[in-house]
Amino acid sequence: MPAVNGNHARVLSDSSIRRAPYDPQQLTRFTTGNPDIQFVVVQWLDYLGMIRSRWVPIHAFDKLVMAQNRIGVSLGNLGTLQNDKVTPACNPVGQILVEPDLDSLRIMQTKGMIGPAASSVMARFVDDAAQPMDLCPRNQLQGFVEKLDAVHHVSMLVGFEIEVTFCRRGAMGPNGFFTALDTNHAWGTLSDEQVAHAFPLMAAISLELKGMGIEIEQLHSESGAGQYEFVLPPLPPLQAVDTLIQARQCIQQIAAAQGLRATYHPTPFPGIGTAAHAHVSLNSDVLPAEELEKLEKSFWASVLAHLPALCAFTMPQVGSYGRVIDDGWTGGTWVAWGTQNREVPLRRVETYGEGQGSRWEIRCIDGLANMYLALGAIFGAGLWGVQNGTKMLQQDCTCNPTSLSEEQKSELGITQHLPASLDKAVEALQQDGELADALAPGVVSHYLVMKQAEQKMLNLMPLHERKRWLMERY
Repeated sequence: MPAVNGNHARVLSDSSIRRAPYDPQQLTRFTTGNPDIQFVVVQWLDYLGMIRSRWVPIHAFDKLVMAQNRIGVSLGNLGTLQNDKVTPACNPVGQILVEPDLDSLRIMQTKGMIGPAASSVMARFVDDAAQPMDLCPRNQLQGFVEKLDAVHHVSMLVGFEIEVTFCRRGAMGPNGFFTALDTNHAWGTLSDEQVAHAFPLMAAISLELKGMGIEIEQLHSESGAGQYEFVLPPLPPLQAVDTLIQARQCIQQIAAAQGLRATYHPTPFPGIGTAAHAHVSLNSDVLPAEELEKLEKSFWASVLAHLPALCAFTMPQVGSYGRVIDDGWTGGTWVAWGTQNREVPLRRVETYGEGQGSRWEIRCIDGLANMYLALGAIFGAGLWGVQNGTKMLQQDCTCNPTSLSEEQKSELGITQHLPASLDKAVEALQQDGELADALAPGVVSHYLVMKQAEQKMLNLMPLHERKRWLMERY
């Protein structure tokens, strides 16, 4: 694969450069309501899903906003690994301008915090001409959302499920370092052990999130030991991912304050599969119901057609593929969709009222993904299908595909397996030129170089050390 050394500054969203990036009154309203704030943590995700940040004292952040400035960082930061090792995608010449999005500004949790009160804000990348950079995953996602709205009169909502495993450190467990918070545990249970340990932690997290302006809709135990789920409300896509990142950060920091590690690793312990399911709806106040349904089918038909390649974004680590199994309620092994079917990677959940589309759950996605990048790739594939009128060739699978004969699967259009490994997913992405064309220029080639370098680094570690290394970072 060639090294990627370009800036790629095509405009993805005209609206983002026709106006000044900040409304100073927006910051004034925030600081007036939160007078104790002393720092603003400007945050973004790198290509490997790691949170990167710059801490800015509130007086300096106010000056930045008033002057309509950005924060300059090296262009090379787009090409470094989690431990800052450089890759062939690293270009040390040039800069990225980090532009905070004040719409995502919120206080950080106070529980367990040492030091002054702080807030966080998510950011996008622009170039020296103040144009959104193609290689910014957040820009790409927003560009697809705006195009669906402006050209096709469709708005989108996304709701995430946060699955997390709470662990204790320092005890010899199945992976050599971590043990689960509780073991007297199953889906939807509330045992004495859970009441003593997990429930107070879950309640504290939920109340802290509420104080940050993040309302949890539901929370419950999941199937694995130490595994729990927080359900976030449906939001516009960019806001949904911003909220997801800030909520997951809060969960980890409160757990850390109690001496625990909260991890989003997809297979932290044997027999435990942890996902990050995304519920997506396409909605329109303009399109007739039958036209919206046709558009929706083209969108999801294209997602299914490109699903093997999309898995390289949505399930980005070797451990992600421990969830690609049959009869495990994890999404199964076949490229398929079905109404209320949890043994397929794309589940249609329910139909809304007249003029609204259906809600679809993307199940082949986990917490190691850069969610801007993963959701952007899914939306890019879906938009490609809408623009090209892709036909939905698969039928609604209303049973477990493993119960069907090969002939029955073929009749439903179920003919392809999901990748069974990261190598297979990466290979599918390398071969999917249509998806590369659907996404912003350079995104696929840059990502492939990064994944190749990352996996080369991780493959030097023993398996138990690799898992521990990832659990400490995600």
